[in-house]
Amino acid sequence: MQSEAELPVVMQHLVTAAADLLATGYCAYWIKDNASGHFICRAQQNAAAELCPVIEAAGFPELFHLLSEANGTLQLELADNAHLATEWNAICADLASPLLLVVPLTAHGKRIGAGLFARAANPAWDSAEQQLASQLCGLMQQKIVEDDYQKLQRELNQHVMHRTYELRLQTDELRQAQQMVQKLSEIGREITSSLDHNTIMSVVYQHLHTLIGAEVFAIGIYHADKQLIEFPGNILRGEPMLPYFRDVNDRDLLASYCVRERKEIFINDIFKEYPAYIGAAGLKRLTDQKSYAEGQPLFVPASHIYVPLILKGKISGVIAIQSTETNAFQTIHLDMAKTLSAYTAIAIDNADTYQQLAQAQKILVSQDKLAALGSLVAGVAHELNTPIGNSMLTASTLQEETQRFQVQLESSHLKRSDLQHFTQGLTEACELLMRNLHNASELVSSFKQVSADQTSQQRRQFHLAQTAQEVARTLQNSILKQGHHLTLEIPKDIVLDSYPGPLGQILTNLINNAMLHGFSGRSAGQMTIRARTLSVSQVELLFTDDGAGIPAADLRRIFDPFFTTRLGQGGSGLGLSIVHNLMTTIMGGSLEVSSTPGSGTRFCLLLPLQAPTPAPSR
Repeated sequence: MQSEAELPVVMQHLVTAAADLLATGYCAYWIKDNASGHFICRAQQNAAAELCPVIEAAGFPELFHLLSEANGTLQLELADNAHLATEWNAICADLASPLLLVVPLTAHGKRIGAGLFARAANPAWDSAEQQLASQLCGLMQQKIVEDDYQKLQRELNQHVMHRTYELRLQTDELRQAQQMVQKLSEIGREITSSLDHNTIMSVVYQHLHTLIGAEVFAIGIYHADKQLIEFPGNILRGEPMLPYFRDVNDRDLLASYCVRERKEIFINDIFKEYPAYIGAAGLKRLTDQKSYAEGQPLFVPASHIYVPLILKGKISGVIAIQSTETNAFQTIHLDMAKTLSAYTAIAIDNADTYQQLAQAQKILVSQDKLAALGSLVAGVAHELNTPIGNSMLTASTLQEETQRFQVQLESSHLKRSDLQHFTQGLTEACELLMRNLHNASELVSSFKQVSADQTSQQRRQFHLAQTAQEVARTLQNSILKQGHHLTLEIPKDIVLDSYPGPLGQILTNLINNAMLHGFSGRSAGQMTIRARTLSVSQVELLFTDDGAGIPAADLRRIFDPFFTTRLGQGGSGLGLSIVHNLMTTIMGGSLEVSSTPGSGTRFCLLLPLQAPTPAPSR
């Protein structure tokens, strides 16, 4: 590519060639300046082009018009134009009243200047000379166009290089932004996956330190009922600080301003920017001295970022980032903090909701246990009432017969037949008493076993059939009262080394669930519990009923906590959830359910004959 310096050299060569070939006394090329519209001499015969005056419309109207408007090659005698001759003398006084030859220069379809040739009035410019002058001007035009093209190409190349550099920077920035978004998303998933406040704060602290690298990170939890902001443990240069509180109505505290106004704070020099947020008294309270652990140096932050934790219009706290350096933070750090604050607000809300649900679940489970205890007590009372009542009737009858026998004995009217009658009645009464008291004793023993097993998770060996029979006996009153029937088909030789209490609770919940949901609004429901050994280590326990069945839309949710189709009608939504948890955790088994609406429900429980050993608690 040719350099810009070659154009003046070529123009000067063309001027010299024209002077030799055309025998001119004056030869010059005038080019129109795009900025001013004036004509400037770019090359001149026997003199420097810079010495020529600029031809502009005001000072050289005739010459300006001649260079601007000449159409085609023009031959002109100055003797015929006094005004033009006067202007010519200012250009070239050495050649008075010459014969001029004007050849226009065009490029890109526009007039860009003219070649001006002059000599004595005689001889006139012949056609060959005019053609030669046109050819020389054509070479000039070609060079100017080529030079313009080269300039344009250089400018284009420079623009392309500059634009390429800008695009590379933008691409790098975009890549960094994408990486940052991806990183923040990963951090967000990690933050929101936790349901514990301490874990949430630990994760946020860790990532804020990695991303921003400031000296202090803090998360404040806002307690609206107390109008306080709790800082459970700030991090100062990697070391935990002591907990402290801030009054949200204190006008000289940055954290209080952030929570109260629900606005972020971005300060890079607290000593200059504090009036926008707090009073001068707040400069002495930028940190709480009560929060420093023993040996921690006093910290005076100069740069601050505070971002409120807001979710669904509710503010739950604040994130604070501080540095002792002025101008320590950039707007990207504020954007990072705002993004992490959104994730943190969600995580804190999830943790609070989970704690509320866990508390509600504990209350409902406790209520469910109390209800079960009431049912158990009612069943015990009913079952014991029959044998004890029979025993009392037999005892009272025996008492009357004894008194009658005593009267006969004292009156000396006792006959042999009377003695035989008394001894026969005594024998029958004793048999009735023994039978009824034995039944009562067995019932009490069963109730004691079920009660002990259901209030503990004591592991022992037990017969599956016996445990199921004890559960069925405790619920028999409720089953018969509602007009239903329970059948047990369990081999007596199946022995488990497991937890009879949780197993009893599982069977109790399945039976109660069938009576509450499966047999709702009807009687004569049939329930069956079957068992069979599948292998040397596993037993299958089937519970079936011929009730209403479970709709397909509800079947996949029946083990979810609090899911019930009878909310407010006796259903807590915890019965089958407890069954699932006991089966998969304590018992070490699995549970499947299948149902066809209108044709009943089938629960299949797979139990190991030997329950797994629980992991040691930490």
